[in-house]
Amino acid sequence: MAADVHDLIMQDLSFALATARTLADDPALASRASAVVAAGERALAGARDVMGGLASQEQKPVVEVVETVVRKAARNVPLRFDSTGVPASAQPDQLTLDTLIHVGRESVTNAVKHADPLMVEVRLDHLDEWRLQVRDYGRGFDPAGTDGGFGMESMRRHAQALGGSLRVISAIGAVGTTVEVVLP
Repeated sequence: MAADVHDLIMQDLSFALATARTLADDPALASRASAVVAAGERALAGARDVMGGLASQEQKPVVEVVETVVRKAARNVPLRFDSTGVPASAQPDQLTLDTLIHVGRESVTNAVKHADPLMVEVRLDHLDEWRLQVRDYGRGFDPAGTDGGFGMESMRRHAQALGGSLRVISAIGAVGTTVEVVLP
């Protein structure tokens, strides 16, 4: 999978970024091109993080992998991570780990990008099932009033593919959003 990310995504992303950088030299396009350059640099850095995670996540405990991913996604937003509900010996299968990583990263990224949160809390638990909860302290939204976009649908599909569920709790005018995935 890391090779596919490199060959199918990073090569074209690098080309697009180099092209955008040349456009940024044109005064008529500079302001719009610089936004594209910044987005491209973030995307390329994210792809590198994904590749690094794919190459190294098998050797690390689930708590360490998930915490690393969500902290990177939080960027400069304070993040509190709680994994006290995960026994030291608990380790999910690869598909479950991939889903926990995906939902954690996407939920924190969405919070940082859309909610302007003061803080994000992430809780990982495991008893009979895996439970990952991401709560931000930012602007709420109406989950029923939006299609949720590709990210929300992708998280839901990943959870359902494993027989799990995804729940989003938020409201316009409320403080924050909670995203919770439960996986058997």
